[in-house]
Amino acid sequence: MATRPAVTKRETSADNGRSPSDYVVPVVHVHVPEPVVKVGFYGGLAAAVAAGALDWPLVLLAGVGVAIARHRRA
Repeated sequence: MATRPAVTKRETSADNGRSPSDYVVPVVHVHVPEPVVKVGFYGGLAAAVAAGALDWPLVLLAGVGVAIARHRRA
């Protein structure tokens, strides 16, 4: 009976330097690191409060809720 060669994972150019936690922008397929997405989200909340579009208690509640929901145990 013939044996099959072992399958090894090759790093392709698409995976070069990418993390599994990266976000992908749907239309243009650009990989965005998770820390950049977090800074953008919380910066957007801060900008909404500064512009007066949202009240700070609502933004605080949303920010804490998202932080708790995204918490991962190592």
